[in-house]
Amino acid sequence: MQKARIFTAKIKLKLVKSKSLCFPFWKLQAMSLFLIKVLILFFLSSPQLLCSAECPLCPFLPADGEAGEWRRDGQFRSYSGDELYLYIDGGAEIYHEFGFRRVIVQDYINKKGKSISLEIFEMSDSESAFGIYTFKTGKKGSEVKIGDKALLEDYYLNFWKHKFLVTLTGFERDQETGEGLLNLARVVERKLNTKGSEPFLTSLLPGKGLIETSIKYFKGWLGLFNCYPFFPKDIFPFEEGIKGDYESGETIFILKYRDLEEAKERFLDLKKGFSESSRHRDFRLGNDERFELKDSRGNIILSTSHREFILIFFTSDSKEKERREEALSEVLEHIQRVIN
Repeated sequence: MQKARIFTAKIKLKLVKSKSLCFPFWKLQAMSLFLIKVLILFFLSSPQLLCSAECPLCPFLPADGEAGEWRRDGQFRSYSGDELYLYIDGGAEIYHEFGFRRVIVQDYINKKGKSISLEIFEMSDSESAFGIYTFKTGKKGSEVKIGDKALLEDYYLNFWKHKFLVTLTGFERDQETGEGLLNLARVVERKLNTKGSEPFLTSLLPGKGLIETSIKYFKGWLGLFNCYPFFPKDIFPFEEGIKGDYESGETIFILKYRDLEEAKERFLDLKKGFSESSRHRDFRLGNDERFELKDSRGNIILSTSHREFILIFFTSDSKEKERREEALSEVLEHIQRVIN
């Protein structure tokens, strides 16, 4: 006990002798308060930083004067996660299937009272944004050089860039509103300082005669069902899929699976589903595990599995069987070249 007191006394003595080397506590407090004031002033003078902390999509909204005479009309609205159901009644499921994160909505108005609504959707990744873009655009309209891809149709414009989908909707079909759509879109594009890439599956669609605006990329049954109502239930689930229409009148679906074994297993489910379907007829097996049948619309459907893919090929009844088989083989050869 005595030794402990002596040791403590020595430590106190050393602290007293070296107090000139210690930083005074009151000065430390003063410096801390000064730094806090500097940080507060910095953030107050940078509202964009505060906005990005509270609202991640706010920095991408055009400010008044950035897009000509178009200025903000009212407050923005934002929704994240399941809040999307409050904004899109009956249409939120497809966004969630792709991987929805959040959306911000801001209205704009010009001096003449014309209005444009801007929506910026943040998805989980670039492929998801591309996918929802393909579902929000149709075969009509004209492509414009904005973002990774953009389409202007009548009074609205859609473009995607990296993991963002941007939709601008005008409420009049006049030239002034059309120019406003483009001006606002270009401002948003500059603020989205990123670049995306299309899913690898798009390269598996043969390019000859492909109608680019017909491409649909999907990540689940709901997206596939919107392209073609194969079955009421999801009997052959997949990881991702692509669909494209051709000038020849043919349509190609390519579904990707985890590996060869899963693709073969799901192909058997698909074959069984078609053979038992009351909406399809003339089911028959072909060579190399292919099968063929006809749907209620008069389309001839051919299907086969190849590696980790299932291929579903739609063509008209007017083509002879040999030509249909040849067309399917050409698609398979293209896929093989791309993969190798």
